[in-house]
Amino acid sequence: MNTTTARPHFSVAIDWKARTIEQWLEQYGSWLLIDNRYESLDAKGVMGHLLDLAQGQTADHRRRALPRCNITDNEALAVEALLCHVYSTETTKVKKWVQVAVNYHVDGMSEETIAHRYDISRFAVTRDKMLGIVRIVSKHSYLRSFYTD
Repeated sequence: MNTTTARPHFSVAIDWKARTIEQWLEQYGSWLLIDNRYESLDAKGVMGHLLDLAQGQTADHRRRALPRCNITDNEALAVEALLCHVYSTETTKVKKWVQVAVNYHVDGMSEETIAHRYDISRFAVTRDKMLGIVRIVSKHSYLRSFYTD
């Protein structure tokens, strides 16, 4: 008989009050870097990524160092489930805001790199990053942020 235990919903799976959402996202980014778990979700596929690695091209544009990973796999999976939920339920404009926040906090990109990638001003990056974080926190009452505390 197969018995599987269902993972609890991400909203109750972990103690979200232990860290701010910015810290959770940075910890998730650090977790992705462990054991080369990170795969970019850009238009390029896995084969393109492997080809770039074989040719010695670096696709890692981080200029910010993410903190040391201090979260468990279950906590990281809860953050991942939260991000998937946000991407599946929000409007296109909010998805752009959240993507900028994820690029900054999870991917460790600088504001200049993000501005260049999306062809927007650095002020727009700062604004979109803040709006993305505030939107996530306002929709989920169990989260807290530097912007809302």
